[in-house]
Amino acid sequence: MKKILVILNHVTAGMGSDEQAQLPPGGKKAAMGPAETLVPLFKEKDAEIIATLYCGDQYYVSHPEEVNQKFIGFAKKFGADAVLCGPAMHYPNFGMMAGSLAKALAKNGVPAAAAMSAENPAVEEFRETVLIIKMPKKGGIGLNQSYKNMVECVTVLAQRGELTAEEQELLF
Repeated sequence: MKKILVILNHVTAGMGSDEQAQLPPGGKKAAMGPAETLVPLFKEKDAEIIATLYCGDQYYVSHPEEVNQKFIGFAKKFGADAVLCGPAMHYPNFGMMAGSLAKALAKNGVPAAAAMSAENPAVEEFRETVLIIKMPKKGGIGLNQSYKNMVECVTVLAQRGELTAEEQELLF
């Protein structure tokens, strides 16, 4: 069974709204927020979410190196086979955090992808350097399919590390 780590911001992890944007990094050895929806989908692919890490997106902006080091350390300590950063939807700060973390993780030998919508400015920032899985903005049509696409891409990363041309169609 492949081990998957999910990284969320403070809002999607259920830790509060803008008043928690400075929330320092943390985590739980469980699926939280949208990761709970992904649990049965990962199970179908012989993978499991081993933990959910979270951080306030404004905290991340102020302390990117610290958070990168902690989350890379967590991923290696937990033996994560792949990491999903997001879903960040159309939220710009979370998109920048997800893209930056996915890039840092991959650079440090941990397969990672981010998930966000086309409306997120981070897509343009990271599309050449990070695997970004397409998804609708919050309230958009196609969320359930995008969750299936996230699971497909992340489990492929965990199993063989390379996406086929067909699987790359799920990315920006």
